[in-house]
Amino acid sequence: MRKILRSRLPERLAHRAPPIVVEVTIGLLAALAMLTLRASLYGLAGDRAPYALNFLAVVAAAVLAGWRSGLIALVAGQLLVWYMIVTPQFSWTVAGADRIGGMVISTASQALILLVIGLYQREVDKGTAEREQRLALLDEALREIDHRTRNNYQTVLAMIDLQARRAPDATVADALRQVSERIQAIANASQQLAVRSADLMAIRLDDHLCGLVKQIERGLGRSGIEIDCEVDEATASVEKATSISIIVNELVTNAIKHAFNGEGSGRVLVAGRTGNSFELIVTDDGRGMKATRKDDHDGLGTKLIESFARQLGAKHQVTSTDQGTTHRLVIPSLH
Repeated sequence: MRKILRSRLPERLAHRAPPIVVEVTIGLLAALAMLTLRASLYGLAGDRAPYALNFLAVVAAAVLAGWRSGLIALVAGQLLVWYMIVTPQFSWTVAGADRIGGMVISTASQALILLVIGLYQREVDKGTAEREQRLALLDEALREIDHRTRNNYQTVLAMIDLQARRAPDATVADALRQVSERIQAIANASQQLAVRSADLMAIRLDDHLCGLVKQIERGLGRSGIEIDCEVDEATASVEKATSISIIVNELVTNAIKHAFNGEGSGRVLVAGRTGNSFELIVTDDGRGMKATRKDDHDGLGTKLIESFARQLGAKHQVTSTDQGTTHRLVIPSLH
């Protein structure tokens, strides 16, 4: 189980110095700081209430570096004040029973405070360890679910591909292949969501979309076709990220397959711009839709894009000439 809590200085600085060194250093510094402050007040207060500031030193050291550091501050602070502040100064001589009694009472009080802090920190650390264990189990369960989901997608795709190869009618076979491609798009989006999610509520959309584009390029890209992704840093809900992913997958895949007629060179760009709304742009410099569309009917891909655009509440604008095609979607909210 990985350790993620670093609430005190010894854990935070473990890569620079051993924890025991940090604990001793913090304890001594706290004691010396309070001694310096108390010495500066000697002309005003004399040796009255000499140990008062040591309480603050013990609490500060314990909170910053743990109970052991607080214990060091307690011992060092009491001894230094006894030697430098209590009359007679700069001497270990016992000047009266009241002086000894004052030191004993203040030492016992500081020890009691340190005990309370130590017990509290132990309970906090115990609760944190239990939480980390639960999170580790949750991470493992999520990884197992993702693994099984990917296997299920592959099983479905294999069955559809098998059926397409056995289909006696070319039209049926082509329709099954299109279904397979759409399922593969959803599988790709799901895989990227599993990889890119920092938590279960929000997705880094820029990382997610550019990772998806790279995956499409590895699977479908060909020589001469440049595929770029330029998305501003943004986060989105899981539902919105999934819909946007499927739209991007469909548009980029169509551009690679059809915009350039399988020849020449070209560029496909996926861009995302943040502001009052999120603007998604997928553009290519191919031959345009009129030259590549077989008939005037919208295909399944176009219907899917429009369907998910409606789910997003997005305005979808298409501009196509013989110099290329641009899809522009303005999405009001990503959450």
